[in-house]
Parts: sequence; C-alpha cells; structure tokens
Amino acid sequence: MRPRLAVAATSAALVLASTALTACSENTGENGDSDNGGGKQFTSSIATDPKDSQGPAAEVPGAKPGGTLKLIQEADFEHLDPQRTYTFFGMAIQQTFLRTLTVFKEDGKGNVLLVGDLATDAGKDVNKDCKTWEYRLKDGVKFEDGTPIKAADVAYGIARSFEESIDGGPTYIQEWLADNSTYNTTYKGPYTSGTDTVPGLTISDDRTLVFNFAKPHCDLPFALSLPTSVPVPKAKDTRTEYDRQVVSSGPYKIKEYVKDTRFVLERNPNWDPKTDPLRHNYPDSIEVEIGPNDQAATERALAGQGADSAAVAWDEVPQALVNQVLSDTSLGERVLRKPAPSVWYLSINNERIKDVKVRQAIAYAIDKQGLLATQGGDASGKLTHTLLADTTIGQTNYPNPYDGGPTGNPEKAKELLGGQKPKLVFMSRSTAFGQQTAPIVEQSLEKAGFDVTVQYIDDHNPTARTRGNPYDIYLSNWAADWPSAVSTVPVLWDGRKLGPKGNSNVSYFNADDVNAEIDRVSNLPAGEAGPEWAKLDQMIMEKYVPVVPLYQDNTFLVTGAKVGGLLVSEQFGTPVFYNSYVKP
Repeated sequence: MRPRLAVAATSAALVLASTALTACSENTGENGDSDNGGGKQFTSSIATDPKDSQGPAAEVPGAKPGGTLKLIQEADFEHLDPQRTYTFFGMAIQQTFLRTLTVFKEDGKGNVLLVGDLATDAGKDVNKDCKTWEYRLKDGVKFEDGTPIKAADVAYGIARSFEESIDGGPTYIQEWLADNSTYNTTYKGPYTSGTDTVPGLTISDDRTLVFNFAKPHCDLPFALSLPTSVPVPKAKDTRTEYDRQVVSSGPYKIKEYVKDTRFVLERNPNWDPKTDPLRHNYPDSIEVEIGPNDQAATERALAGQGADSAAVAWDEVPQALVNQVLSDTSLGERVLRKPAPSVWYLSINNERIKDVKVRQAIAYAIDKQGLLATQGGDASGKLTHTLLADTTIGQTNYPNPYDGGPTGNPEKAKELLGGQKPKLVFMSRSTAFGQQTAPIVEQSLEKAGFDVTVQYIDDHNPTARTRGNPYDIYLSNWAADWPSAVSTVPVLWDGRKLGPKGNSNVSYFNADDVNAEIDRVSNLPAGEAGPEWAKLDQMIMEKYVPVVPLYQDNTFLVTGAKVGGLLVSEQFGTPVFYNSYVKP
C-alpha cells in the first residue's frame, strides 16, 4: 500500500512547531463515514511535550483482561519482517508486537498526535534546520527475551532495510540518508557490504541515535513511525526468513505462525506498559485465522457463535451482505464505518502501453461503478478521478478529463482507438477480491474493443512491483503515510526512482516535466505546496493518464458481540487493535 519519497520538508514543516496539521476530507471513499454526509476534519500534530510520549496508555473504559481476540482474513500477510512491511494489514497487526521510534496516537475522535514510542519524544531537530535529528531511547524498553533494546538494534534494523534481498518496505529513510533515490548504490546493507554502519546514521551511546542529512527532511518524525525503525537484534536476524519468527518489542510476541493458515500472538512478559504511550494487552491472545473469504468471515462475525463472538471480519463487508448489515440496527457498535486516505487505481504499465490514446481509451472505458459494486457499492466507497485522495492537503476535484460516466463510455474509447483492437494482459489477484473485480475490468474493456486476457496469480503485489513484469494492467491501491501529497506524488510518479524490484511506481511512469515539477514543488514552503501538488495531479492525468483512478474506500466491517475497544485509525483507515478487549 505505501510509499517512497525523493524529497520531503512539507507536511512535518506544517506541524513541527506543535501547530495543528488539518486536512479537509470529504469522506470520499477509503474508509468513509457515510453517516457524515460528506465532510470532516482531522488534526494531526507532532507532540512537543515529552509527557505525551510517556506511558502507560490511558485505560479503555470497560476493558478487562482475558479471552482471545480473533481476526479473520482471506489472505496471509505479505510480510511480517518489519523492514519489508508496507501494507495496512501488516502494519496494523505489527502494532501489537513491534514498536517504532515514533508512533501515531489516536483518541478515536479524529485527533492524531505523533509521539515518541521507543524514543523519549518525537525527535530533536538539533540545529533547527531539519538536517540533524537526535532520538534517545526510553529506559526499560526490552525485547521479548528481556534483553534491553539499544540504539544499535534500531540502527541495525535501518541498516538491513538497505538490502535488496529484503525489499518491499518503505524507503524514505534510506533515500534521505543516502541523498539518493537509488539509496543502496554505495551502502548495500549489512549482508552485502559487510558492515552495520549506515552512512549518515551515528550511535552516540546505547540510547542515542543521530540522523544527519545532506538536505532538510522535516518529515523524519513521521517517517520513523513506519516499520523501518523497528529494532532488530542482529544475532536473531535470519535474513529472508525473518518473516517467520520476528523478535517482539511490544505487548505481544509470536506464539505460532503457520503460513496461509493461522498467526497467533501471546502476551510478552517483558513489555513494560510504563514505557508505552499507545498500547494495551487486554486479550490473553490474538489469533489471526487465514483463509475464509469476506462473505464467510462476515457471516461468522454476525452469527457470533463460540469463539466467533470475539471475531473481527477484517476483509470487510461484501456486496452480498451490505443491505443486511445496514438494515440491522441491532448491530450498533459492531458495525465500523470510517473514511480512509486510500485510492484504488487501474494501473497501466506505461513501459508496455506507450500510446497515450490507448491509455485514454482505457480511462473512458472502465466501469468504475461496477468495480465498486463488487465491494459493497456506495457503502464501501466513492468514485473518483483524481490521483490524490481528498484527505490530502490541497487536493482539488478538477473536471474529469476522461469522463466516461460511472459505468464507462465504450463508444468514446472506440473512437480513440480508431479501429485498433489492442491486446491487454490483466493481472488479477487470485483472492475473492480478484475473482469479483476481474470480470468487470475484462467486460468493460472488451466492450470498448480491447482484447483482454485475465491471468490470476497469488503473488500479485510483488509481481506488480517488479519492473519488466509481463502484465499490461492491474488493480492497485495507495494511501499516503501522512496527509501530504509528498507521500503520494513523488512516490508513485517519479520515474527516476524505478529499480528492478520493490517499486511503488507500479505504472512504471517516467516523464521529465513531471519529475522537474516534483523537484520544484518539493522545495516550496509548506504552506504553498498543497495547491501546487494538486495542479501537478491534474497535469499528470490530463497529459499522460499513467493510471485510472477508480474509487476511494470506506472501511466497513463487522465484529462479534464480544469485541470491545476496536479503533479504526484516522491516519491509515484500517482497524488497529491496541485498545481492543474481549467482553465477558
């Protein structure tokens, strides 16, 4: 789901003085609160008072220890190795057993505060120029075996994120330290380079890390909330196999992991709540059941029999059950609906589909409403045509340059194709989502004159992120890491950052004028950048059409009757479980 970045100094600059960062959100779709009627605000700021970073977290009213919280999802996690994790599902579950230098603390009422997690605070801008940052670890933070977490463990985690063999995670910090989008040109990580010493990162003592950048990076406190900064004990690093038995630094630790079947967490006795501003460990255990599709999981949560009374249907409510769930007022708090900052796209592989008229024809032809209907219709999202989610600062709802209507305009597409019948290979997920959406894509494009071949695969995301893959189109989605376009546009459409694997720019789009604008806007004062990113959004779509924006999601899911304290994150639009408990 998430980004890479070439240059920063925007969103954090809005909030470093502890002012509020306010993003206007129109409830467009990725986790939209449909009851809101179309507009809300949430505030995000970086805490300057160290007390905000201290634990323990405030108790959740009514919460009691005990029981097993069950999460049901169809697909396994792409990765649990923190330096390889870049999905909502992965990061949400990781917050129960891993800790980062900083973390977003939320109150469930729209207020989001970035605080120190392992660190004593959200960071010290040493020279007030965003080039030198100091982080000091708290006393009492430990791994699951009771070993104190040291600055070297955090630095080692960052070091291993430079390795190509464990690609897949965010790359902000690596790029900023290297001052280069191809960040591992010089330092290639501890396995390949034979050293743990990361250029630009120093360890002053067992508790202190200092980041030194060639350019200002005021967004660093935000970027360090991503799992790149999770500490990894060098002696326990099993490299590409670290996914299987990640060492805990949070309130839970891994008890069992059977790939594609189940993932079980139990309490970590060496977690000290006095050091943690965010988390609780109310359930005795958290069990993720992997396999049931969205309909089966939702039906089980609704029925709530036995262990399913404490279940969360994590894949959300499918179309077939939307009306049933919406009409059942007795469900009350068991139904969770909230806006999120995520957009679904039909990504077009621009290195294969080079004719802009063909890309324009795809944009006209696609049946967006049909795709959204497979996922629950208006209850689950809202159609869009902009690259940026409307939770993004400065986002503008400019006129759709390729308005085929909600169900597509095959005649306009045929006109652009001029009698051609282009062949398209569509890569679809082999999950229920893929089985539901692929026929809509296929049918709407074939009506417009395309010859479409659908291929279902299991390793969808890694394949899409591999340059030179043999597919023309595929569905992808994106949510910004914080509410600034700097964590969307440079990540998804700066072609200078393309590499052999692990690409977030899965449309493989590269245009010199767009790259130049990315550089220009990235260097603007924070207050001016938002509208300029929106103008670039419009220019990219009108001139190049590298992707077709489809819809923004709403989080819309149900739980069993015994699930309490479940929080849907304003920041990420996905459930997070650190306040959850099992009702008696």
